[in-house]
Amino acid sequence: MKISEISTRTGLSKDTNHYYEKFGLLSPKIENHHRDYNEQDIEVMEIIIKLKNTGFSLSEIKMLPQWSEDTDENKALTDEELHNLKQIKETFRRKHMEMTQKEA
Repeated sequence: MKISEISTRTGLSKDTNHYYEKFGLLSPKIENHHRDYNEQDIEVMEIIIKLKNTGFSLSEIKMLPQWSEDTDENKALTDEELHNLKQIKETFRRKHMEMTQKEA
């Protein structure tokens, strides 16, 4: 799917899509100097939109998949994985508090 199609589906501008790609949040397949987006890219963009709307920065959004990418669900968590989960929990707790304060 071309960038114009994905922009229409997500409501994000082409420039925003390119920025997310440069920032490392998206990695569409590139063929003959043209980006080819798929349904997974759309899902990632929708997640980014939702997280940004709840107050997450792009840096925080970028960290979320990095924290879990090496986790093996069939073995006990390492100390580093436990630490990462605690960081994720704290980030979500802080964002929840910020949202609650904004609503009040």
